[in-house]
Amino acid sequence: MKRIFVVLSIAFSLAFIASCNHNDNVFEPKSNSPQDLAYTKTLDSIDSLITGFYYYDFNDSIILPAFEFYKKNNSRRNLWMQARCHYLIGALQFGENHVSEMAAKHLVEALKILDDYDDIETHGRASLQRSKIHYISSKIAFNFSDGRSCKRFAMLGLDNAVMANDTAWIARSCSNLGITYERMGKAGEGDTAYMYCDKGFIIADAKRYPLERAYLENTYANCLRHSHDYDSAICHFNIAKSLINNNVLLYHKTFLEEAFVYYQKHDYQTTIAELEVAIQTPDHNIRKQSVAGLADCWEKVGDTLKAAPYLSMLKTSNEKEIVDRHHNTNALPILNAYLQSLEKPDRSVNIAWLVVIIFTASAIVVSFYFIWKKRHLNTIKDKDFETLNIKIQAIYSDRNNNKLERIMTEFNAAYPDALANLRAAHPDLTDTELDICVLSFFSFRLKETADILGLRDNTVAKYRTAIKKKLEIDDLEKIFIP
Repeated sequence: MKRIFVVLSIAFSLAFIASCNHNDNVFEPKSNSPQDLAYTKTLDSIDSLITGFYYYDFNDSIILPAFEFYKKNNSRRNLWMQARCHYLIGALQFGENHVSEMAAKHLVEALKILDDYDDIETHGRASLQRSKIHYISSKIAFNFSDGRSCKRFAMLGLDNAVMANDTAWIARSCSNLGITYERMGKAGEGDTAYMYCDKGFIIADAKRYPLERAYLENTYANCLRHSHDYDSAICHFNIAKSLINNNVLLYHKTFLEEAFVYYQKHDYQTTIAELEVAIQTPDHNIRKQSVAGLADCWEKVGDTLKAAPYLSMLKTSNEKEIVDRHHNTNALPILNAYLQSLEKPDRSVNIAWLVVIIFTASAIVVSFYFIWKKRHLNTIKDKDFETLNIKIQAIYSDRNNNKLERIMTEFNAAYPDALANLRAAHPDLTDTELDICVLSFFSFRLKETADILGLRDNTVAKYRTAIKKKLEIDDLEKIFIP
C-alpha cells in the first residue's frame, strides 16, 4: 500500500511539472544599451548604500529617470527593474519619514510586481527583495507601535531571506526579530528574543559579517538593558561599536541606546557624553530622542542654562513630528491591506489541478507518516511521556521547595540511562547545565527554569546559549531524543 502511494505521488508530481508553462528565459537578460547599463549601475549603487542605511545620501529624483525608462515596455527585465525602482523609492521615502504613506505605496507596488512574476524567484532575487521590503515594513509597524504587524513583517523578512539563502540578510532579519520580540513581545517572549539573537550570532560569525554581528550585539544589549542587566548591556554595546564600519545610522543608534543604560544607572555625565555623539546623526528620530535626553540630563545635574536650548529644539521637533504623522498615518494600513489581499481565496484556480495537487499532497503525507511512525517508535518521548509530564507539572505547581530534586528523581526513574549517556557524550557539561537540559526536555520556559534553579533569568539564558554551543543543537527539548 505504501509503495502504491509513493508511485502515485511521483507520477502526479511529474505530470504536474510537465504541464506547467516553462519559460527558458528565466535568467535576467543582459543589459545592452549604454543607458540601460548606466541606470543599472546607478540602482545597484543606491541599493548597496540603502542596505547600509545611508538614506540621506540620495533622493527620489535620482531614481525617477530610470523608473520612467523601464516603464516604456513590460518586458521581464523592465518589470524586474521597475520593482527595484519601487523598492528603492520606498526605502528612501521611509528614510526621510519613518511612517511615510508614499513609502508604503511604493513597497506594495514592488511586491505586486514580484508576485506576478514568480519565475524570477528561481534565482532567489525576488525573495531577497521581498526580505528587504518586509524589513522596512516591520520598521514602519514598529514606529506605529503595532506589535502584531511588526512581528508578522519581521517573520516574513526572515522567511524570504532564508528562501534567498542570503546569510547576511538572515542575520539582519534575526536581529530585527530579536528586537521586535523584546520590545513588542508579551510577557514570557523575552526568551524568544534571545533565541533569534543566538541564531543570528552563529550565522554572522560563520560567514564573518561584522556589520550583521554589530546589529545583533546591539539587539542583544537592548534585551539585557530591558532585563536590567546594565553592566552586560554596556559590554555588548561596546562590542557593537567596535564592529560598526562606516554605518552612520547604527553608530549613532548604538550611542543613543547605551546612553539609556547610563541614564538608568543615574550616571548623567556619561549619558550626556553618549548623547552628544548620538545627536550628530542625520536621522530625525534618533536626533529627537538625543535632544530630549540632553535636556533632561542637564536639568538633572542642575544646569538649566545648558538645558534651555535643547528644550527649545525639542518643542520644534515635536511640532514637526505632529505635522508629519498627520499627513502619513496611512502607511501601515496600506501594507496590511496588501497582506490581507493575498489571504483571499483565488477563484480562478483550476479545479482539476487543485484535485491533483491535493491527492498528491495526501499521498506524500501518508507515505511520510508511515516512515515517521517507523522511525519514532523507539524514541524517548513514547506514549508514557505524557503521564510523566503531568507528574512533573504537578511537582512544579507544588509549593514545596525541593522541586528540582523531585523532578530529577522522576526523570531518572523513567529514563535511568539518559543522563549518564549525555554526560559520557559531553563530559564538559556542568551539573547545572545537565539540570537545565532535563528542565528543557519538559518544556519549562526561561522564567520557570530560573524559578526552579533559584537563578536569574539572564543567567539561565547564558547557560542555555552555552549548552547549545557545546551540543551544537538549536532546540534543547530534543537533547534526549535519538
